[in-house]
Amino acid sequence: MKELKKIVFSIACLMSGFCFAQTAEEIITIFTDLDRVPDYNYSTILIDNIEANGSVEHMLIKQYGGGDNGLKNTVFDFIQPASAKGTRILQAEKLGRADDRWVYLPELRTIRRIAAADRYKSFVGSELTYNDMTLRKIDEDKNEIISPSENIEVGGVLYNCWKIKSTPIKLNEVEYGYRISWFDKKTYIPVRTEFYDKRNPDKMIKINEVEKLEMVKGVTGIEYPLRRSTLVTNLNTKRKSRVTVKDFKFDEKISDSYFNQTWLASGKAK
Repeated sequence: MKELKKIVFSIACLMSGFCFAQTAEEIITIFTDLDRVPDYNYSTILIDNIEANGSVEHMLIKQYGGGDNGLKNTVFDFIQPASAKGTRILQAEKLGRADDRWVYLPELRTIRRIAAADRYKSFVGSELTYNDMTLRKIDEDKNEIISPSENIEVGGVLYNCWKIKSTPIKLNEVEYGYRISWFDKKTYIPVRTEFYDKRNPDKMIKINEVEKLEMVKGVTGIEYPLRRSTLVTNLNTKRKSRVTVKDFKFDEKISDSYFNQTWLASGKAK
C-alpha cells in the first residue's frame, strides 16, 4: 500500500510536468501521512542540552515505535544521565481525541498520566516540549500558505519550500500563539519552524531547524525521510537542544508488549 501510494503520486506529478498546486491542508496531510512513517521503528537518540554559557548535558534515549490498527504508539526509555535513568514515557495515538501520554518516574516508582495542560512543558529538561515529540493532527490547527515557493538555506542546504502559517485551534494546549514552517517540496518535511508568542504575535520565541535530512531505507527496502539532526533554540533563554539520531532500524517488528503500562513500570518486554 505504501509503495502504491508513492507510485500514484509520482505518476500524477509526471503527467502534469510538476506537482499540482496544493493547499496547506494537503501538504500537511502528506507530511503526517502514516504511510510515510515506518510500521515499526527503533532508534537511539542523543539530546545535547546546551546552556547559554556553552556547557552541555548529554541525554541518551532508546525509542521504540509500533502500530496497532493504524494508530502509532511510541515509548522512550532514558539511559543517561544518571538522574533520568529509568524514566520511561509512553505516547499512544487515539482517534477523535487527544493522544494519551504517561510517564514512569523511577524515584517515586509510579506511573503518572501527563495531562493535556502539561503537554506544552519541557520534555525531561530539554528545549523540546511533549507537544514537539508527536505530530499534530490536521484538525488541531488552522493552516494557510504564506508563500507557495520560497528558497531557504538550513544546515548548509538550500531548500525550495512552501511557507505555511499554523495557528492552533486550542491555544491553551500549546506554548505558542502560532508557528511558521518551511516545508521542503521534495520530502514534505518542515526544515525550519518558528514559534511566536501568544501575547506578542511579533515576538519569535523558539526556532526548530533540521541540520541534517536524509532519505533512508527500512528492512523492507521502503525509503523514509529521516531528520538525523535537529536544533531547537529558545530565543528567550538562549538555551539550545540538539537532537541526533545515532542509529535506527525501520520496519522490523517490535513486540506489542513495549506499548503498555506494564513495560513502563518494569522496562521489560516479552
